[in-house]
Amino acid sequence: MNEKKSFGLANIALVATTFLWGLNAVITKNAVGDTPETFRIFVFNGLRIPAGSLLLFLTVKLSGGRIGIKKEHFPLIAAVSFFGMFLFMAGFISGIKLTSAANAGIIGSTIPFFILLVSFLSRIERPTKRTVTGILVGFCGVLALTVEKGGFSLNPGDVLIVLSCICWAIYTVFGKKILNVYVPMIATAWVYLLTSLYQLPLFLYQLSDQTWTTISGWNWFNLVISTVGSIYLANSLYYYSINKIGPSRVGVYTNLTPVFTILLAVMIRGEKITTLQITGLVVIIIGIVISRSKSKNLRIQDKEKI
Repeated sequence: MNEKKSFGLANIALVATTFLWGLNAVITKNAVGDTPETFRIFVFNGLRIPAGSLLLFLTVKLSGGRIGIKKEHFPLIAAVSFFGMFLFMAGFISGIKLTSAANAGIIGSTIPFFILLVSFLSRIERPTKRTVTGILVGFCGVLALTVEKGGFSLNPGDVLIVLSCICWAIYTVFGKKILNVYVPMIATAWVYLLTSLYQLPLFLYQLSDQTWTTISGWNWFNLVISTVGSIYLANSLYYYSINKIGPSRVGVYTNLTPVFTILLAVMIRGEKITTLQITGLVVIIIGIVISRSKSKNLRIQDKEKI
């Protein structure tokens, strides 16, 4: 694959992708809750995840692609969907209810560290002094978010967001085998479809507590934006960019997501950003730079089949 160095449509698509991911954290925080005008958290996910999957399937079908998968590949796809995407979605939406959108965005920037940790534990990549140093520095940035009145205070929402980041790392590392066999968009469509099935019991459990007539118009709009923007458009633009400029350059842009999340949290929700939050974000980004500089890509066999 030839990677173009000039700033073009693929780069613009990546900026748009990170903006949509940042926006999703903020509008999800607005849309879910226990008040009459909001969605219950698993009802919100139970609506948007299957809808996003359907849009991805339709796009593949209308573009002439095949939407089927082989029977022997189903177990791995089902496992990655559960331990990666389903637990990520459940942890994220539960956590965002209990913490600020800005904190969720900052903690989300630790995902590259967890990808390295998962790859180390699964023996895909051997740890180096540089990557270990970067990880330790990055987690110092996360600790900065727990400082309150001179001491450390763990926010349950922050813990859930951290756990969801670990699940996304599992999805990223082990999902690579699936992407070696299937077109990324169809693989993602199947992952979201199975996630919808795993989510169904939680959706049904909260359904009786959901009052539909009192949900505000803005929150219905937030649901549409989260579905079309975060799940459908962001995935489509992300994979378009990977095909155009390659995965290594794409990874650099993901650092924009917490920046957009913080800015949008201030603009839309009026959240107050503290010096410690900014410090934490800067330290995390420094850790990412340390861990990635002069390091090789994950040694996953691109030709490996599942």
